[in-house]
Parts: sequence; C-alpha cells; structure tokens
Amino acid sequence: MVNRLIKSSILLLFSGFCASLGAVTAQGATYYVATTGNDSNAGTSSSPWRNPQRCTTSPIKAGDTCIVRSGTYTDTDGNGVVVWVYDRTTTPSGTASQPITIKSEKPQGAVIVAPSNRNGFGFIVQRPYYVIEGFDITGGNYSGSSGAGVGINVLSPGNGVIIRSNSIHHIGRSACTNSLNAYVGVNVKGVSGVLIERNRIFTIGRRRNGESGCSTMYSSLDHGIYVTSTSNLTIRRNVIYDSNRGYPIHVYRGTTTNLAIYHNTLSGESPTGRPKGHILLSSTIKTAQITNNISDHAVSGMVCITGLSASNVTIRYNMSDTVVNCLGGSYSGVTFSGNIDKVSSLGFYNKSANDFRLVSGSAAINRGTNSGVPVVPDGAPDISAYEYSTQNNLASPLTPSGLRTQ
Repeated sequence: MVNRLIKSSILLLFSGFCASLGAVTAQGATYYVATTGNDSNAGTSSSPWRNPQRCTTSPIKAGDTCIVRSGTYTDTDGNGVVVWVYDRTTTPSGTASQPITIKSEKPQGAVIVAPSNRNGFGFIVQRPYYVIEGFDITGGNYSGSSGAGVGINVLSPGNGVIIRSNSIHHIGRSACTNSLNAYVGVNVKGVSGVLIERNRIFTIGRRRNGESGCSTMYSSLDHGIYVTSTSNLTIRRNVIYDSNRGYPIHVYRGTTTNLAIYHNTLSGESPTGRPKGHILLSSTIKTAQITNNISDHAVSGMVCITGLSASNVTIRYNMSDTVVNCLGGSYSGVTFSGNIDKVSSLGFYNKSANDFRLVSGSAAINRGTNSGVPVVPDGAPDISAYEYSTQNNLASPLTPSGLRTQ
C-alpha cells in the first residue's frame, strides 16, 4: 500500500509537470475554425474560418496550429472527405520540429462526421508532419457495393504524422455491404514515422451477416487499426474495444519494419468466433516489439500469427485472460517471453461501462517491463494503456464518460 501511495504521488507530480510543459506556447501562428465562421475570414479567434479543410491551405505553414471549436463538421465539397491534406502545390508540409497541428479546442468537442452517401473519410493525410488531435470522429456508413469508411487515413507521403487523443468510433457501424473495401478506425499505409497514441477506438465495422437483416460475407475486413507496408510506426496507450469484426490491430501485406506496439488495452471478442485474437501479424515484418499490452476476452488469445515472414519480432510482458500466443507453437523470427497468461481477473475499474482504468488489486500493476519503452516516473510500468493511480485521475487515454458498446 505504501509503495502504491508513493507511486500515486510521483505520477501526480509527473502529470502536473507534463501539463505545465503542454502549456508552453508553440512556435508559429494560431488559427481558428468555428461553425459560425466563414472560410473567407481571416481565421483569427474573433473571425474564424468555417470548415476544418481550411486548415490545410494558405496562410498555414510549418509550426502553425489550427484550432477547431466545438460543433459538427462534415464533407462540404462532395469529395467524401471532411479534411483532406493532400495537394502538393497548395498544401504545406510540417517539419519534424515544427509540425502543423489541427486540433479540437475542447477534447472531443469538434465532431468530424465522415459522409455516408459515398465512401467516407474523416481525415486523409498525405503530407508530412501533421498532428490530428482531440477530435470525435464517426460516420462512414455508405452501403454501396464498393463502400468504405475510415476515421483517419494516412497515406504516402504522409510521414511523421501524429494521431493523438481522438475518439474514433461507429465507423461504418450501420453499413451493410459485400464491399471488398474496409471500414477502419485508423489506416496507415506506405509511410514512415507515424505515431498513434492515447486514442479510444471502438465500435468499428459494418454489420455482420444476419445483424439487423444484413447479408454480407466480408465484415471480417474491418479493423480498428490497419497497418500496411510501414516503417517506424508506434502504436501506444490506446484503448480499443468492440472492434472485433476484424482485428483491433491488423498488420498485413507488404513489408513492415521497426514496429512498436506497447501499453495498449484491447477488449472484446466476436460472437462468431472470428477473429481469433486482438493483434494479427502477417506478411513480412522486420523488427517489431509488442510489449506491455493487456488483452481482455479475445476468442483464443492476444497475438495471432499467420503467413508471417519475421525477423527480430519480440512479444513480451503482455497479459491476457486467455493466452498471449493465440495459436500456440513457435514461429521463425518471433520470440515470446515474460508474458502472463490466463489471468482470471484483469482488474478494470468498470468494464461494463468500457472504463478500463486499473483498480488497486489489478494483476497488471507493476508487471510490465521498462526496457525498450519510455520509463514511467516510478520505474515500474503497468501492463495497460493506463498507469494505476490511487486518485484514479490519469486521463490517458481519454478518461471514459459513460461510453458503451452499441
């Protein structure tokens, strides 16, 4: 108990220190978007723009921040995308030291609704070094024969993009289609240096066969996070649940190098028995670390491996109430070590309300490794998206507020 109280005090001090760092004014100009604005305005606080798409054109430049005020925003030009960062001649790039930030003024106050009258996307980012932060992203319910919906889609040459503290949910949830395209929370393809952190991703994917009268063969194509041919991708401290038509995290096709998946909370199983797990590893992966993740109620286990050509893939210090190695056996180029299987109670604060913070008796507290991941203040990481606090007030990622599976 004393150790946990000390840990709580350290964490609270660290949290306050990080908050003070976040309060430092970033270099660059700040612009504003509001539902009461006009895109011909100056973009100032008193004269905001109308649409977040305006955050991608002049006078925006590297280091600038575009703040989107609370309200609902959707596609305005009929291209199926709410915000498309793509034009190489008119859309600026950020830099590693001066990214361009597009963020909700209040966490999840700005709601991005991907259109449902055609393939719908919340964001498509195809320029380097953008930060997409704090949005509530939903929609993408087109049921056409080639239907698709994606919350945030990062494509080449969108290197160095950061996806942070968004709530991405109900993507394609009311769609019914046999489309071979996918409904996905976050899609990352052919880019390098992307960071996906502190998001809540839930209720992703079209209706299953037989659900609400739907007839489909392809709901298993829909995933929480879909990774294809990336390098230096980090997925950390996200909570993903009710994303079990396909896999919560799906790595497939091409060659992925230097992949890091750590401190994520993954919950929920498919009533059909497919998919078998929470993370799929397939195709070619060269160097990956899957560490300190917690898996709740997967069908067979946390990590499923199929058709994988691997080198230097380590899966360690993860925890599951089933098993970590979904299919069992050994795989060339893959090492399992220090994982904790068949934990009878993972110790979540209120699982029925999808609140996956840890309670004081959780088996996940202090059971992780600090090797190869950022060190937590007390040096004893928990296996979870959350670090336990006796005050239970660490809001990362996104302290829940009554969110439920639908």
